[in-house]
Amino acid sequence: MTDAIKKTALLFLIFAFILCGCKKEEKISSDISSDFSSSEIVENTVSNIPADDTLDPENTESDTQSGVTVTAEQLENKKGKANGIDVSKWQGKIDWKKVKSSGIDFAIIRIGYRAEDGNIYKDPNADYNIQQADKAGLLIGVYFYSTALNTAEAVSEAKWVAEAVKGYPISYPVVYDCESFMDPSSRIYALSVSKRTDNALAFLGHIKSSGYDGMFYAAKSDIENSYNWQTERIAAKYKIWVAHYSEITYPAKENPDYSGKYDMWQYTNMGKVAGIKGNTDMIVSYFTCEKSAPKSNKAPETATAPTETDLTYTSVNDKVTAKDVVNLRDAATTKSNIVGKLKNGEVLTRTATGTNGWSKLLWGGKTVYAITSYLTTDLNFAPPKEEQVTDSVYSTVDEKVTAKDTTNLRSVASSKDASTIVHTLKNGEIVTRTGIGTNGWSRLEYNGQTVYAITSYLTTNLTPKAPETSESKPEPPSDGFKEVNEQVTAKSETNLRTEPSSKNPDTVVYTLKNGEFVTRIGINEASGWSKLSYNGQTVYAITSYLIKEESE
Repeated sequence: MTDAIKKTALLFLIFAFILCGCKKEEKISSDISSDFSSSEIVENTVSNIPADDTLDPENTESDTQSGVTVTAEQLENKKGKANGIDVSKWQGKIDWKKVKSSGIDFAIIRIGYRAEDGNIYKDPNADYNIQQADKAGLLIGVYFYSTALNTAEAVSEAKWVAEAVKGYPISYPVVYDCESFMDPSSRIYALSVSKRTDNALAFLGHIKSSGYDGMFYAAKSDIENSYNWQTERIAAKYKIWVAHYSEITYPAKENPDYSGKYDMWQYTNMGKVAGIKGNTDMIVSYFTCEKSAPKSNKAPETATAPTETDLTYTSVNDKVTAKDVVNLRDAATTKSNIVGKLKNGEVLTRTATGTNGWSKLLWGGKTVYAITSYLTTDLNFAPPKEEQVTDSVYSTVDEKVTAKDTTNLRSVASSKDASTIVHTLKNGEIVTRTGIGTNGWSRLEYNGQTVYAITSYLTTNLTPKAPETSESKPEPPSDGFKEVNEQVTAKSETNLRTEPSSKNPDTVVYTLKNGEFVTRIGINEASGWSKLSYNGQTVYAITSYLIKEESE
């Protein structure tokens, strides 16, 4: 053989060996993209020790609950359907016998997550929840909260999950959950839609090759019309679990308002189930399962019941008050029951602060919990006062105006009550303005009646606006926020922050409540955050927690 032929033969043998090894390793090549470099194929540190809660991508300090309250007693056993819940450490210690007796058929339990430090952690309550739920007679599925940067990390997550559950009877699917990509501080914020989809398929491909049923979880708004995921690629291979909350919900309504393929519906985050303190997510499955056998004959060690020591609390003894108003709860989670409220000026003794962002307080002789960032040891702290609006704040003018686009004319200078709307002024309709207020409102004359409209929605340019074309639309600003000018309020409550990230509790400057209006000056659809103007300061809030003033 010539040297050239020998080299060619050697390269062919090497290629064949690599190809064979890849096929033997796992049959997921058709499910994933191979556009990651060899330097990315690195196993991250894996730990069973619970991470600091600030690293948990599923950690939330918002008090906002957007679902409708549904109790387990309202549910029925319907043919071809099953009633379920999904839980994690945030539900604390669960009495699984009571859960089963309440009529719940299955539970999707968080097995673990990849934290913001890049490491994989097991949910500290996972083994206890799986063992006790199984013992009580529920069927089990699990979910993993992913922050994989690439397909290599996604496969390593799937391998970890398959190993963690091999001793358990996993009857319902193993679920891929990835939500934190909307947060600019998340390690996966910069991922494209296609790369996120590749990661999901890589994870689910390995799960399938490990003998489990794979499922993908996402909110309706994220997967509808493939907005944040290439939904058709995923739905063609795996089951879909859609989260969507509506005013009329299951069991009164059989199906979600989603036109795509789905196999499960998470219909509320305010479920009431015996054996669980506070609220929990509730699910209806449109398929039923039989109990499966474990993949391994070796039974896992018996897990001990979770205790509060799983979270690190530091003992303190100080006096605190609320920066404004804060909920007092019976457990350190926003899914727990609200037992009272602490208002600014009212003082309680704080006995401990936790790494989970919560404080322990003494209230009526009982230990209660409140979000630490809503408290202050400055007992003289006073929240910003709302401006008192009176007619005297109006400067007299006499000029013609029209709407920049459309705006409501109201009988009072307030947008809190829809019944005050007298007329919706459109661009080109002309009215007389008689006063401009420092409160952001204008006083107008309409059909002989004094009415009010938001000043920023009006213009003295009476030339009708030309229809906007795609060519005339301005380019989005460099910070990613599309400029708007509109009044918004909270759906319930939401934090206003100095930066578009919920990772640091110190960035909270105020908690906006429903009925309090601020001006939204920008929307970043990719990140899910809104830019707002509050007391002369630029702040940020999560867009999905806000609602716009009607028709403005």
